[in-house]
Amino acid sequence: MAAMGSGASVLLALAVAGAGAVSAAGAILVLAVGLGLYARHWLSLAERSRVGARSEDEVRNALARLQGEGWRLRHSLPWRGRGDIDSLAIAPTGVAFVVETKTRAYDDRHLGRVREQAAWPSRRRRRWCRRGAVPVVCLVRAHGVQRVEHGVLVVSIDRLTPALRDAASVSDPLGG
Repeated sequence: MAAMGSGASVLLALAVAGAGAVSAAGAILVLAVGLGLYARHWLSLAERSRVGARSEDEVRNALARLQGEGWRLRHSLPWRGRGDIDSLAIAPTGVAFVVETKTRAYDDRHLGRVREQAAWPSRRRRRWCRRGAVPVVCLVRAHGVQRVEHGVLVVSIDRLTPALRDAASVSDPLGG
């Protein structure tokens, strides 16, 4: 709507300028620019959401391979914080993995958030994860990444399922 309003405002400004009201046309043109910037902002957010949704789908597909091995999966779980828990993978051994999906990059805020999210099933859904929950950040557009950073398993999608299998089979999943 804002983009259409911007375009319509430009046309109106041209018509008003053609009628000789240059100052009014200038004011309408300023409105057009403002609407254009507003539309650009929302289109950018929509594109980021589309990219994020596609990345979450890729993680879901990767995790789906684990179901045949007895893993239970849940996706888009409501969470008391802002947003949702992207994925929860529960190993047959009773270890749960709370997976936050990131397309390319993450920062300390994301690590803190996924740690908070991993604490939730340990407190509220103890029957889901008898051996606790491990926070995980999965990078969809990276390869060969597997490390523990500030208590969070950071892994690229190509290493996701092997890393979860390995972590589910040891007594200390983060190796700390």
